[in-house]
Order: sequence, then C-alpha cells, then structure tokens
Amino acid sequence: MADQSEETVKEEEMARHSQEPEQRSMAVVENIQPSPETRDLVRAENTQMLQGACLMANQSLSLHRIEGSGNLAVGNPSHCTFIQLKAGATENILPALEKLTATLQQKRALDSAVKPTDDGSVQGAHSPKDPAQVAAKSCRKAIRTHYRKTGSYVKLIPWEDDDTKHIKDIFTELTLEKSGKKLESYKDIFLQKTRDGDCINQAVLNGLAGRGKSTLIDKMAYDWACGEALQQFELVFVIRMSAVEQSTELVDSIFDQLLSGVTSVDKNSLSSFISHNQEKVLFLFDGFDELKTRALDKALFGSILKILNRKKDRECFVVVTTRPSHYHKLVTRSLIQEPFTQVKVEGFDKEDIKKYVKRFYSDEHDKAAGLIRRIKSSNGLSDLAKSPMLLVLMCILWREDSKLPETMSRIYSEALEYIFHRKTDMSSDEISKVTNELGKIALLGLLAPEQQLAFPEEDFEPNVLESAIKGGILTRQKVLKGMKSHNSIQFLHKTFQECCAGKYLQSLLETDPVEFQKNLDKMISSRSYDFDYILRFCAGDNMTCTNSILQTLAQVPGKMQIGLDCYFEGQTQDLPPVEFMKSVLTDHIDILGWNRDTLNSFTYLLRNVHTCTVENKQTDYLEKVQSVVIHSCHLGGRMSDLVDSMSLMTNLSTVILDECELNESTEELDECELNESTEEYSSLSGAASSAASWAHHFKKMKNLKRLVLIDCPLTGEDMTHVAPALCDLPNLVELDLSLNESLGGSAASWAHHFKKMKNLMTFNLSYCSLTGEDMTHVAPALCDLPNLVELDLSANNFFGGSAASWAHHFVKMKNLKKLVLRGCSLTGGDMTHIAPALCDLPNLVELDLSKNGFLGGYAASWAHHFMKMKNLMTFNLSYCSLTGEDMTHIVPALCDLPNLVELDLGGNRSLIGSAASWAHHFVKMKNLMTFNLSYCSLTGKDMTHIAPALCDLPNLVELDLSRNESLGGSAASWAHHFMKMKNLKKLVLSGCSLTGEDMTHVAPALGDLPNLVELDLWCNGSLGGSAASWAHHFKKMKNLQKLDLTLCSWTGEDMTHIAPALCDLPNLVELDLSENKSRGGSAASWAHHFMKMKNLQKFDLSFCLLEDEDMTHVENALLGVPHLVINE
Repeated sequence: MADQSEETVKEEEMARHSQEPEQRSMAVVENIQPSPETRDLVRAENTQMLQGACLMANQSLSLHRIEGSGNLAVGNPSHCTFIQLKAGATENILPALEKLTATLQQKRALDSAVKPTDDGSVQGAHSPKDPAQVAAKSCRKAIRTHYRKTGSYVKLIPWEDDDTKHIKDIFTELTLEKSGKKLESYKDIFLQKTRDGDCINQAVLNGLAGRGKSTLIDKMAYDWACGEALQQFELVFVIRMSAVEQSTELVDSIFDQLLSGVTSVDKNSLSSFISHNQEKVLFLFDGFDELKTRALDKALFGSILKILNRKKDRECFVVVTTRPSHYHKLVTRSLIQEPFTQVKVEGFDKEDIKKYVKRFYSDEHDKAAGLIRRIKSSNGLSDLAKSPMLLVLMCILWREDSKLPETMSRIYSEALEYIFHRKTDMSSDEISKVTNELGKIALLGLLAPEQQLAFPEEDFEPNVLESAIKGGILTRQKVLKGMKSHNSIQFLHKTFQECCAGKYLQSLLETDPVEFQKNLDKMISSRSYDFDYILRFCAGDNMTCTNSILQTLAQVPGKMQIGLDCYFEGQTQDLPPVEFMKSVLTDHIDILGWNRDTLNSFTYLLRNVHTCTVENKQTDYLEKVQSVVIHSCHLGGRMSDLVDSMSLMTNLSTVILDECELNESTEELDECELNESTEEYSSLSGAASSAASWAHHFKKMKNLKRLVLIDCPLTGEDMTHVAPALCDLPNLVELDLSLNESLGGSAASWAHHFKKMKNLMTFNLSYCSLTGEDMTHVAPALCDLPNLVELDLSANNFFGGSAASWAHHFVKMKNLKKLVLRGCSLTGGDMTHIAPALCDLPNLVELDLSKNGFLGGYAASWAHHFMKMKNLMTFNLSYCSLTGEDMTHIVPALCDLPNLVELDLGGNRSLIGSAASWAHHFVKMKNLMTFNLSYCSLTGKDMTHIAPALCDLPNLVELDLSRNESLGGSAASWAHHFMKMKNLKKLVLSGCSLTGEDMTHVAPALGDLPNLVELDLWCNGSLGGSAASWAHHFKKMKNLQKLDLTLCSWTGEDMTHIAPALCDLPNLVELDLSENKSRGGSAASWAHHFMKMKNLQKFDLSFCLLEDEDMTHVENALLGVPHLVINE
C-alpha cells in the first residue's frame, strides 16, 4: 500500500504542475535574526502597499508572508519572485513594486505567446487548440496511466491476483547481446548509430520463447510512463502483434489495444501528430512471430507493416520482438532492412537467476538458497532457468515441496497440476481430460495456415472453458472492434498452448494413429513455424511417441537437435529407431552452437547406446564415429560427461573443440547478500568445474590422432591436468592449443609433459600469451620430439628480448619443416640467436617472421644466416619495419636459396625510394613463383628497378603490388616490362592511384600475357572517365577469369568501352564493378553487352546507385547467362 500511496502522490503532483494558467507566487522574505530584540516584522502598511501594487498591475499574484531565517522549501522556485527586506526596513517599497509588476506584465505577455505544455510540446507557434497537439496530450495522459496501472505491480503467478510484487522489487535485468557483446541495459538500444553517425531507429529483439521479451517491452513502457527512461519520446505505443494482421492500420490497433473507451482522442488528429512528430514517437511491436497473417503480401500491407519497412513514418523509432524461427521472415527486403540494431534476448545469466530467485523468496532465504543449489546441481535445470518463464515455474513448483523435475515436459506437467489444484478441486484424471480437450483446440490453432493464438469462446466446450479459466491456464479478455466487442480466449503463454497441443498429439497415437502421423508430418515439414516445443511435449515420458517422432525426423535433413531433445524427453533406456541412430552417429559428427539442453541429450544417447551394446550385446553404433567437431558451445558442467561419453567411441581419431567454454566460472551461483539485509545465504558454490573433472577421460581415447582445443579458454591450472593426460596417447600427431590466452606465465607446471608425446608432428601454441620464461620450459621439451615437423608460436607478443635463453633449443629440432614466429615482438637482438639456430635445420621449408615490427634496422647482424637455409621454400618478412639498408643484406642472402618459391615483403613502408640498391638481386631468384611487395610505399622510380628484375623470373605466377599509392602517374617508365612475364597468372594493382594515362601503358602490356587469369584494379579512383583510351586491350586477355574493377569511379561513358571489351572474354567467370557510384541512368547504352558473357558466374553491381531502369536493362541482358549470381 505504501507504493500505491507514493504513486498517487506522484500523479497528483504531476496534475498540479500541468494546470494552466500557472499561478505565480510572490514571497516576501524578511532577513530576520533569531534574537527577539533584532526581529522586525514587515509593517502592516507595507503589506497593504504590496497588495495595492499587485492590483494596479492587474497581476494574478498571491502574497505570502514568510518569517524566520534559514532555508525555505519552495515547491516550484521558477514560479516565485523573492523580495528580501533588510531587518528594520520601513521605507516605502511601492516604487520597487511598480518596477517589478511592469517586468511581470512583460513576462506574462511572452508566456502567453510561447508556453510549454505538460507533455513536453510547445504551444505558441501553433494555435493553443491545435487538434493534433490536443490529441497527443490526451493520448499521452491515457497511455501513461494505462502503463502505470498495468505495469506497476507484477503478478508472480499470472493466475493469482493476490500474489504480486511491485515491478521494482521483482524485475530482473535480462541478458541482452549485440554482436556478441552484452549491453549494459535496454537503454543502449536507443543509442546505436551508423558508421556515418546517424541514429539507427529500428531494433529487432530476437529471443526464444519465454526469454522475457514481452516483459522487457512492458518494462520499457512502464519506465517511460514513470519518467525514468525514454523521455525523448512524447508517445510510446505497445502493440501486441498477436492481434495484428498484415493489413491492420496503426491507429486502429492503438485504439483497440490501448485507448479502448477513450473518447477524448480523435483518430485523425492522433495520426496527424504521429506523422508530423515522428522522431518523438516510439513503437514497441511485441511478438512478430505471433502475427496473425502467415503468407505476407506486400500489396496488402497496412500501416503497421509499412512502418516496419520504412514506407511510412520512417523517422519513428521502432522496436520489434520475435522468436528466432521468424527472424528471417521479419528481416527481409519487404520488412526490416539495414540499418537496424539486432539484439539477442538471452534471458537470465547466472547472476540474474540468483537475483530473481532471491527476490521471489524475499522473506524465505532458506528456500531461495535451496532452489539455487538445486538449479546449480543440474545442468538441465541451469539451462532451463535462463528462461524467465521457466524460472518462474521452478519457483512456483519449489514453493510446494522443494523439488524439481529434470525435463521440460515434466516441469510443465507439474506446473499444470499446480495451476489447477490452486483454484479447483479437480482430480489428476479430470485435469488430464481438460488438458486434452484444450490441446485439441491448441493444436488446431498452431497448425492453422495463419497460426492462431487467440480463440472465440465458442471454440471451447463450456465446462472445459470455465475450468481452464478458473484454474488460470486460459485467460479471457474483452476485445473491442469498432462498436462491437467480444471475448477473446488465450493461453497463459504460448508454451502452455504448445504443451497442451503436445499432450493431445500424444493421445492421438492411441486413438487415431493416422491423424497423429498426418499432424506429425505437417509439423516436421513446415518451414513457416517452429514446432519443436510441441514435439518435445509430445515425446514426454512416452517412448512410443518418441520413436514415431524420431522415425519421421530421420527422413528430414537438419533435424538432429530436436530429435535428440525428444529422445531425452522420452526418458527411456531403450535405443531410438535405427534410422535415427544412423543419422546421428555418422563418421563425422559436427556440432555447431548446440545449447546445453541438446548437448545433455546427446550425452544421454551415447550412454544408452553404450549400455545396450555392452549389456544387451547389440550393434555398437559408436564404433563408426571417427571425428567429433564442436563449435561455439558452452560445455561448462557437461564437459566431464561429454568427454567420458566420447571416449566410448573406440575409433575416434579427431576431436575439435572451437570457441567452447569448457569450465564453469568460479563465481557461478556463489554466495551473495540480499539487498541490505544482514542475513547471508549459505555457501552455494562447490569447487569450480575445471579440467581436473574431465581431462583424465582423454586417456581412454587410444586412437586419438588430432586434438584441437582452440579458444576454450584453458588456464595454467587446466593444463596441469590436460598435458599429462595427453602424453599417454600413443597415436596423437596433432595438438592445437591456440587462442588460450590465460596460459601465459604457467608453462613451468605443465610443459615438461610434452617430452613424452613422441609421435607429435604438429603443435600450435599461438595466441597463448606465452612469455620468455614460458619458452625456457616449452622449447627444451619440444626439442626432444623426433617427429615434430610443424610448430606455430605466433602472436605470443611477450617473447621480445628473451630469445637468448631459449632459441638455441631449435638446433635439435632436426625434422622441423615449418616454424611460425609471427607477431612475437622479436627484436634484432633476438634474431642474432634465432637465425643461426634455424640455419642448421636441414628440413626447414617454411619460415614466418612477419609482424615483428622491431626487426627493422638490424638485418646486418642476422640476415647472412639465411643463405644456409638451402631447403627454404616460403619466407615471410612482411610488416617487420624493414628499411632499404636491411634489404641490402636480406635480398642477396635470399637469392642464393635454390628452392625459394614464395617471398612476402609486404607492409614494409620504409622501403620507399631504396629499390635501386637491392632490387637487382631478384634476377637470381629463378624459382620464385609468388612475390608480395604490397604496402611498401614504392615509387615509380623504385619500379624502374623492380620491374625489369622480375620480368626475367621464368616461374613468377603471382605478383602483388597493391597499396603502393605513389605509383600513380609513373607507369610509362615501368609497365612495359610486364609483357615479358609470360607465366604470370595473377596481378594485383589495387590502391595504386593509377591514372588513365597509366592504364594506356599497363593495359596493352597485360594484353600480351597468355596465362593471366586474375587482375585486380580495385580502388584506383582516378581511372574514371578514361576507359576509351585503353579498355579495348581487355579483348586480348582471353584466359582472364576474374576481374576486379571496384571503386574506380567509372562513368556510363567508361562502361560503353569496358562492357564490349569484356564480352569477348570466353573464360570470365567473376566480375566486380561494385561501389562505382557514377553510372546511374546509363545502363541502356552498355548493359546489352553482358548477354554475351555466357560463362559468367558471379557479378557484383552493389552500391552503384543504379536506377530501377538500369537494373531492368542489366537483368534482361543477363537472363540468358545460366550459372550467374548477381549481387545488387
């Protein structure tokens, strides 16, 4: 009641502030000392003079006499004028009052011209009786009241009117993610901007059923109504899409759903206000997946869908919620398009679960602590609790006898029992009968072409209807349509409708198997709706139904996850149908983004298969599996069961875990105080889940050859368990531990175990934050591995300055073929130890030292060692800050390497102007096939030395000169050398600032290259307007397969020369003309040439500002190209 009184006071205060005209008060303040002898009150005659002055000024003033000293509490100081009279003052103050009243008259005149209203709009520029402003003001008052009254108290149990809490006491923030990053609050949604700084005014909130999307929408509306957020909007409309068809008009929905019975708001005036004040209006469209129309027809769209596709009121801010199953139906060319903000509503995280449970049981700490322990103890319950809807159910069920079931179907079954038992004396059999009757209607609605979530009363048998409404599983709501009203019946939540439908479907298997299979086929083959929940409920504790579902699912690709979940819901020890087993347990199992529910179901299946194999001597389906790849899954708490189950696969040779959380956080569901209470919950956290609980299971995988644990993220403590487990695997040849950045500083405790991995051939420890101290343990352990041929230590940027203590161990790695030390912050001093150690490795064929930016300027001390690496084939020194002086030592050392076929020197920008001193050595690199000199700041003069040296290399097939911006305007002096590169297949000249004049030299030189298949001229913006002088040379490039002409500022005139030249190229399969924005309106003159490009497969014209007529010409010309994919 205290909250209600506070709310009432707030409303009365808002009402007082909104009264017009606002009455000004004049406060006469005396500065009176507290001592009686100095106190001098304003004389009566002075008070009379003040009142007289007010009358003369014709002011609506009220006079207040205030005595005393100190601070005064004034309700609205902006509406008061304070006159301070010194103690003892008896002078005539009439002149001062005359001046004051003149000022007040002037201010009143301004106030009457421009006056703020209570809803934030400004009157004065418009008539005070502007119908649109009046409608908006009345509407705002009505919907604010609506949101405050309906949102201020939350029913903990929707069917219990007397079981509520204030929204501020129970509401718990949801986990909202944008692009994989957690938002601080929903308010961040309204702050997103495009790369150009424009506000993104559309947001899609995408989340599974029961994740709290609707509650979040209600919280936004409530916060706005209470002045706590979103005050930039004058009007906020919550529209439930379950009551909307594709043709529904916005204003009609507003009146149907929010302003029913409000007569003070004129529809046309409100519509006018919205259209003329779009940036001040927020639409919260809740439940796009519940839209009544399934097959959308753009021609029939009403104003609601036109707002979504920005055909109407495009400046209004729009937030729309949907289930993932309808996301791609919402984000299409006919509805939501970029730019928009995609937000994933993930429900509750671990901390949110604790907060909600403790708020639910705010006066029962022991129960709250017990429920949190129970949730933590079960992986399945931990996942289910992320759904606010299911967590509420758990709290309800726990309140009865402090017990919870394991499966979703059992949770809902108990919830249904609880719902009915709370308000009725129905027996379990009676509840089952009512649920079955409800399920028939529920299933018909969900299978309808336009999925039905609201029903007329007459669809239900009267007794069933009243029992369900009394129990709370159904709700009755009066709906006004125009002048008529009717009762609409809905289930408590869509998942309850799905639950009843699933139970009814389960009963059909006995009563009408043909109808059961017909409905099952319809659901599984549907592409319009997601029926996974119905299938899971149908399978619940019924293996006959489960087997029927799995047999059908086995015939449809991509249904493995729902099949596994249904198998788990069935809770049987028997094996599923053979067809389903074979569809799951294949040679290669690929698990991408499975939730923990499905992972638990997968483990459940593996254990049952093994049990049946051992105990019942059945076929061992597990022996077929050779590899398991798991991407982006949270395995915390499940890792032990999962690895143990996979170890039952006797022929498993490859295990890849990529971006998977392997352990639970040590803070999960830990001890926490409740608000400001001094009582504490007892400890809820046991030992944190770590590799100690699962690593030892790897020992059982005797045939394991490849183990990848990328970005998992492992810690040093984990590795003390993982490393010894792996050293017992006799067949392990590849180990990848990359992107585990918490391993740094811990190698002393685990690296020595690597010595025992005698068959290890490939080892990746990149991006592990290893230090020089770590390497003093890692390097000696690895040098004892006789079969190690590939070692990747890249991006451990704490190596710098430490190589003296570990590099000498490389000498012993005699079989090493590939070494990657990219991005390790190596210095010139480090290289004086690394280079001599590597030159003694007889089998080293690939060395990557790129992105070590501290190597520049020191090559004189180490480069000469390279000449001994006679078998080196690939060498990468890109982005090493090399100078021209460095190159005078490096290049002559490399030119003596007879097997060098690939050299990358890109990104060394300090090479500018130095090529004369080193380029001539390239002549000796006769076997060089691929050469990268991109981003080297090369000049035209440099190219006069480089080009002739390269043209004598008989095997050069790929040359990258991109992003050397200073080459523009100089091609006349070097381009002619290209015509001698007869074996060149790929040339990259992107971003070189080439001009039309340059191309008159480059193009004819390239036209003579018989093997050129790929040419990249991307981002040479000065070529626009010049194609007439050189484009015809393209005709000679008969073997050209790929041409990139992006961002070259082509004009329509250019295209009249380029297009006919290209149409004669018989092998051209990929053409990119994107981001050339000056071609609009010209396609009629050049598009017809494309019809001759019969082999073209990929064509990109995106961001070219082509008009509709242009695209018509292009598309018509390409109609006869059989394998083409166009990107517009």
